Amino acid sequence: MLTRIVLLLGVLLLGWFSSATAQLAPALAVEVKKPKQLENKKLGYEKSEEKKFKATRRAIQNTVTRFNWHFNANEKLKEIIARAKQAHKDDYTQLLSFYNYSLEQTQRDSLELDSVIYKANAAILIHDLRNDWIDNMYFLMGRAQFYKNQIDTASITFRYINYAFAPKEKDGYDKYIASNANEDDGPPSISTKEKKRYIKNIPPSRNDAILWLIKTYIYSEQYGEAAALLESLKNDRLFPERLKPELAEMQALWHYQQAQYGQAADELVKAIAATDSKEEQARREYLIGQLYERSNQLAKASEYFGLAVKHTLNPVLEVYARLNSIRSNKLDEAAIDKNIADLVSMARKDRNESYRDILYYSAAQMELEKGNDSMAIVYLNKSVNAAGELSVDPLQKSRSFYLYGKLAFNKGNYREAKRLYDSVQQTEVVPNLSQFEETKQVLALVAQESNVVDRQDSLQKIAALTVQEREQYVKKLLRKLRKAQGLQEEEPLTTGTNNPAAQNTAPVDLFDNSKGEWYFYNNNLKTRGYTDFRSKWGNRPNVDNWRRAEAVAQARAQQQADDANRNKGVAADDNGLSVLTFEGLMSNLPLTPEKLAISNDSIMNAQVNIGKTCLEQLNDADAAIRELETHLGRYPNSSRREEAIYYLYLAYRKAGKGDRAELIRKILETDYKDSFFGQKVIAMKKAPQPKTGDPAVTKKYEEIYNLFISGKFNEAVQEKKAADSKFANSYWTPQLLYIEALYYIRERKDDSAKQVLNNIANLFPGTVLAEKAANMIDVLGRRKEIEAYLTNLKIESPSDTVVTKVETTAPAASKEKPQKPSVQKNDSVTTSFTKPVIVKTNPPKKDTVTTVVKPSPSAPAAPPAPLYLADLTATHQAILIMNQVDISFINEAKNAYNRFNKQQFASKPLETTVVPITDDLKLVSISGFANSTEALDYIEQIKKLSSTQIIPWLAANKYQFGIINAAQQETLQKTKDLNAFLSFLKTTYPGKF
Repeated sequence: MLTRIVLLLGVLLLGWFSSATAQLAPALAVEVKKPKQLENKKLGYEKSEEKKFKATRRAIQNTVTRFNWHFNANEKLKEIIARAKQAHKDDYTQLLSFYNYSLEQTQRDSLELDSVIYKANAAILIHDLRNDWIDNMYFLMGRAQFYKNQIDTASITFRYINYAFAPKEKDGYDKYIASNANEDDGPPSISTKEKKRYIKNIPPSRNDAILWLIKTYIYSEQYGEAAALLESLKNDRLFPERLKPELAEMQALWHYQQAQYGQAADELVKAIAATDSKEEQARREYLIGQLYERSNQLAKASEYFGLAVKHTLNPVLEVYARLNSIRSNKLDEAAIDKNIADLVSMARKDRNESYRDILYYSAAQMELEKGNDSMAIVYLNKSVNAAGELSVDPLQKSRSFYLYGKLAFNKGNYREAKRLYDSVQQTEVVPNLSQFEETKQVLALVAQESNVVDRQDSLQKIAALTVQEREQYVKKLLRKLRKAQGLQEEEPLTTGTNNPAAQNTAPVDLFDNSKGEWYFYNNNLKTRGYTDFRSKWGNRPNVDNWRRAEAVAQARAQQQADDANRNKGVAADDNGLSVLTFEGLMSNLPLTPEKLAISNDSIMNAQVNIGKTCLEQLNDADAAIRELETHLGRYPNSSRREEAIYYLYLAYRKAGKGDRAELIRKILETDYKDSFFGQKVIAMKKAPQPKTGDPAVTKKYEEIYNLFISGKFNEAVQEKKAADSKFANSYWTPQLLYIEALYYIRERKDDSAKQVLNNIANLFPGTVLAEKAANMIDVLGRRKEIEAYLTNLKIESPSDTVVTKVETTAPAASKEKPQKPSVQKNDSVTTSFTKPVIVKTNPPKKDTVTTVVKPSPSAPAAPPAPLYLADLTATHQAILIMNQVDISFINEAKNAYNRFNKQQFASKPLETTVVPITDDLKLVSISGFANSTEALDYIEQIKKLSSTQIIPWLAANKYQFGIINAAQQETLQKTKDLNAFLSFLKTTYPGKF
């Protein structure tokens, strides 16, 4: 009895302390359609308005909801996330993902997540809605929906929490969010004030839900909405200290997703406290180091790589953190050389045997940064050879093969690239697996045809020797081949018959010890035993159960096929087994005119096929030209001459060599006008070719350019291919080609980018973009420099976010009867709302502060206040207004103006940032002008230079100039009405814009 009393008192005390810290919520009645078996039964939520919510009921409801429902559902959600983290594999050679899990991984646990959602929903329905854990159950539900990758649904849930559990009046009436009408002191706030907690307990979830709402905005690429909330929370006086690290994490995620790495690193430093373990802290520090490295803040990068080494227990992360710390010291070429020497020295030490492959791989990467491909290949070879069972990273060998193959591919050594790509066993290291497999298939075709050329060339060279030299060479080759197969020089592979009666010699006793020498020490006996085994069993594969007839037969057939492909110089014995003979090798040499013609025909077909494949599938016009020119020079009377000339014509066109293409076209039209390929060229000429300046074609290419600029890259590439097939390069513009090259570089398709950049240099020599293209080709091998050039890595401003003005006036009270609760128009946190439940509330109180005065019918209506006010003496910014331009190109424009300002305005500190207004509308803002006059003068100076020198690759109709001050920017971000702002500019500064 005493025990029961103690337990009851404990429950009452727990409920009392919980209620002391909880935010009061109004009585909520949920309108739901109950199952048939529960139609005559009232659930807990239906009794919320019928029973008084006394301390005893509150304590019981809080205790049961927390420990029977919230605890179990929360633990299950933790297990789901833990499994996703365990399944996640990081590639430390690449920029790490922001989180050590992905929604694709958590989504695989959809059944478990459904269970969490079910528990949360059930807990809400069967308990009193006034208890203090209802908001926490909604929060659990929203997180589970997020991990199911149902971003929109999760966003709705978080917005509901923001509205339904916002601070209320004492009598339960709603308060306007972020309005100064309900604030006692200080500026308005969108957060919920959290009281000091004296026992460890989970606080109300509304503030957490706002952060998760920001996360859903970022994941759905609604960066404007996310930025507005982030800026509001940064300046919110009631935002709790406990969530400051999570807020910094959201700010870091916002910058990370937009490739603003320097700012992301600064915010992520503040978010280290939000990690759950030392290992996650070490991973985050490693990511911070990577972000600083990409923003060229090498000292900070080295510092955080060192912290990762200190805190991690993961040997792979430790090795890469140490390596990156060394690599961060690259102030000049001498420092890079020293780093490479340090890495090589570390690799030679026995204690680093497990890391040797990684060390050599890092040395190769640093050589590539210097542009020294030959030494990079040396270190990659060492990395491949050093990789073994002791390596701490099982993926490293494949990673080394992949980079090695990529180097060979970029150099046009396609056979070597095919061999190296085939050695990539762990395809996790490949960024684009489908493209990689397609490339391997194409390389296999090129390698096969190249092998044909080499083999036939070798046979022809042997056949061209004198008789004596030829016989000596073939006999030497025969001895070498037989030795490789374990055969004696004078013995054939088999005895030629299986009939023991027909054999003249008795069976040899393999274990005859008459000489006192063990069998396995006697080379003659070992060779004879091997020969006898092969005579009886053939090329039997080394498999576990070699008696299985089917498996052996298949393997034997495959082995014989492989032997046939490798060696034409084989004969067959009476049993059908392959034997190496002098006559067999000699029979394959093209010693007769007929065999020589067959050999030449094989070479001709292979060369043309290689040229076509390089042109059509590898997009390598230069390799196609080399192969086809070699073919035409070697075989002027080739049976495929007209076909080779036709593809050479296409290759010249693709390479931008118009003069040579024109010569080839005339040859086809004159000498081969009746052939199939001659008719194709004539048909191309007779096709309705657009005249220079044809509006329809010009418009088509303008549409393609706009697709590239707006970020619709796949569609743009397909459209351009279709247009080029009709009009070739007649309507190319340097702007279009430059944008296309930037896309290929961003997609890491360096070979395609070089081809396009070469087209700019060849087709538009002497232009500004031709010079830029030449510079980019020169440094394209140094991937990190190109990424720094393209992805805005030198941002110095730590506050490149949207500034949102918070509502400071209370709205007038409405005389109409209130509708069912919905999101208030001046709710700065929520903009739209679909309720998962229907809520009943009492009518709002009459506002005693403000009243609505009905104007007299005779009184004239007051003119509306101007939306924008001109303040010519305030500090101003020069802006470029960009609409429907992809963020990567906006960042490139920002970099271009940064470089221009540093060169032309070195004495004046001008800062360039990107200010998002909507998802499509963004401003490139250049600040540092004391008044409007200075900003206008700057605009006048850059207007003409922008289209010719600063951003010549961006069409002039994709941006507009303007100036703006802070107050006007706030208004524009709030209204998002660009036309109204442009009208204001034209009125205030006539003739300027």
